[in-house]
Amino acid sequence: MKKFFVLIGIAVVVLSQLGCSSDEEQTQVENPTAIDKASAFSGAPLLGDVVLENMYEDEARQLVDKTPVQIVTVLEGTNRVTLEAQFRGVRDFGFGFSLYEFELTDEMAEAMGGIAQGMSGSPVGPPGRIMGALAYGDAFARAPSRFWATSIDAMENAINHQTFGEMLEAERAAAAPGGIQAAYTPVKTPLTISGIQPHRLEQLSSHLEGSHFDFIQLFADINDAPAAPPATTTRLAAGDMIGVAVSTGDVVNSIGFGTVTQVYDDGTFVAFGHPMIGTGKSALPVYRAVTNGIVANLQIPYKSSSAYGNPIGTITKDLRPAVVGVLGEVPSMIPVKVAYQAGNGPVVEKNHKVAYGQESYLPIVAAVTMDSIRQEISSATVDGTITLQFKETETVYTESFRSASPDPFFDVLLNVERIVRSFADTLSNNAGQATLTDVSISIHDKPQIMLAELHEVIVPEEGITPGEDLTVSVVLLPHWSAAGDERTIQRDVTLEIPEDFPVGPALLSVASENPFGPPDPFFGPDFFFFGPDEEPKPLPENLDELIKKMEDEQIDPSLITITLEPLGPPPGALPPEAFLPPDALLPPEGFPLPEDGEMPEDGEMPEDGEMPEDGEMPPDLLLPEGFPPLDGLPFPPDFGPPPTVEITISIDGFIVIGFKDAPVIIGSEEMVDGMIPGEIVDGMLPEEIGEPVEPEEPAEPEEPAEEE
Repeated sequence: MKKFFVLIGIAVVVLSQLGCSSDEEQTQVENPTAIDKASAFSGAPLLGDVVLENMYEDEARQLVDKTPVQIVTVLEGTNRVTLEAQFRGVRDFGFGFSLYEFELTDEMAEAMGGIAQGMSGSPVGPPGRIMGALAYGDAFARAPSRFWATSIDAMENAINHQTFGEMLEAERAAAAPGGIQAAYTPVKTPLTISGIQPHRLEQLSSHLEGSHFDFIQLFADINDAPAAPPATTTRLAAGDMIGVAVSTGDVVNSIGFGTVTQVYDDGTFVAFGHPMIGTGKSALPVYRAVTNGIVANLQIPYKSSSAYGNPIGTITKDLRPAVVGVLGEVPSMIPVKVAYQAGNGPVVEKNHKVAYGQESYLPIVAAVTMDSIRQEISSATVDGTITLQFKETETVYTESFRSASPDPFFDVLLNVERIVRSFADTLSNNAGQATLTDVSISIHDKPQIMLAELHEVIVPEEGITPGEDLTVSVVLLPHWSAAGDERTIQRDVTLEIPEDFPVGPALLSVASENPFGPPDPFFGPDFFFFGPDEEPKPLPENLDELIKKMEDEQIDPSLITITLEPLGPPPGALPPEAFLPPDALLPPEGFPLPEDGEMPEDGEMPEDGEMPEDGEMPPDLLLPEGFPPLDGLPFPPDFGPPPTVEITISIDGFIVIGFKDAPVIIGSEEMVDGMIPGEIVDGMLPEEIGEPVEPEEPAEPEEPAEEE
């Protein structure tokens, strides 16, 4: 039986070479992993380049049901093989283009699990022809497996399709890429990530859910950067495996694998049959790839693949029908350095590169690198600093963050994400384009939990005279791992009380920059703490102004603000009405008071519905004849807002949370009991109003006369 399959395979090879080989002599494709004899029967090996003639939709619709077709793909090494299938019809799923439905009939392929992730992009069609690329399949499928292919018509249309990024660069116009609505499960691109622990895959998948990574299936991989052996050719052919890199480096190599569908004379090629990430305009480096077999999986098997050599091209477009690439052009990438230090240990540096357009992957590189070096999941306080350099300006942006959490992995991920997104995200940054040229991230992991909560505020029991100094003590309770010989941390602070500070009760408030808990790594430390009276700052109009704005908004989580402000009027203070004569606000004797909603008979409304300006009232409206005019009446001076005293202190290395307040008496007991602002004592008027007048004794009421 085995010899029978071998003979059939040889016959198919001969027919394939006669049917689809060019007149030129075929060259042997470099194959780091050879197919052994035991696996030869799993498919017919195709030597040299595979040249397939396109079969467009008009012709494909003429095929009858169950027409035999072949899948060209790689199952082992780099040798392409053919798998048998049959055509089942044209399906219009509303994607904007047609899909072809097929049924896998290759028994050995079914025995290996059927359609596998990594096969996406494999050419499908009658021998020597290509109708489209394998792109969609059923999860948990049983034989015979059904799959769907994206038409070669739609894939070629993607070559000249104008992407959002191209329109943005060409017209500077507002636009938005279309969404992707798939009726069937895509044969997702397996994105293998080296250096990541398997338990992090589920966390990252949840974090990336709903983003442009929905067409990616994350896999933890043990692999090196694709540096050796070098690729000796930049040529590709239909059915070749390729690796598309999001990041490469010492730890985090994130590479998606798929199959080339068609290659054109100018070096352009199309692959995958569906998006990789779906970001439109792209600049992802392309590597040659080797397949190390099919890995069985209950849901859907996948190819175990590795990229090797140097980049041979660039994915320039990532669209719904396909990814579009060009051979020979290698894109530049963003250099990223991640430095990690645990306690007083040595600094470990790891270097990476991240593709342009994938700046959102920078936080993943930082967090995964730290996690791989740290080698544990435990509580920690990390001090992080990120430095960004840009092509458009020489100004360098640096921001530090500090977090104390049970798992610093996500704190690092979200803090770096927040900072990078402020510049790299098109919608978040409306000031100017920011092209990153260098990224440096340093992470210091401290063995102590540097978290301290405001515990107590100690103030003097006696009053403080204006013009003197007020000394208060701020007491903090740190985590036991960071506590010294004393269980608490106490800082004495001196406030200078100005001489014009109001006499009476005052409130001393002590608050950290984050009174309700550690800084939120996603929204930023000051997201919920905008002052109600704070004037809005002008929006940045260019990248330098954006950098300045973000620098001004940075806070120190170890900062404590101490504020002293008057607490209402002092005891015995008179209301403003006390400055007026007793009858100043009373109508003349006998003046009838209007009922609710009624106007005095001699009061007139303004004509044409006009209302007086603010602060002006018609004298004939409110002041009828005989009512004393308000001009010249004594009013208290305009005191304005009460003065406040504010000072800040910093507890180095800590994240301080909480707030406390304490009452303080300004002035001696005699001053508080007797003094009133404006030197009004016992109802006496200010000097500028006139001489103090002793209040007259009320006259005794006269006894009524007796009637005769």
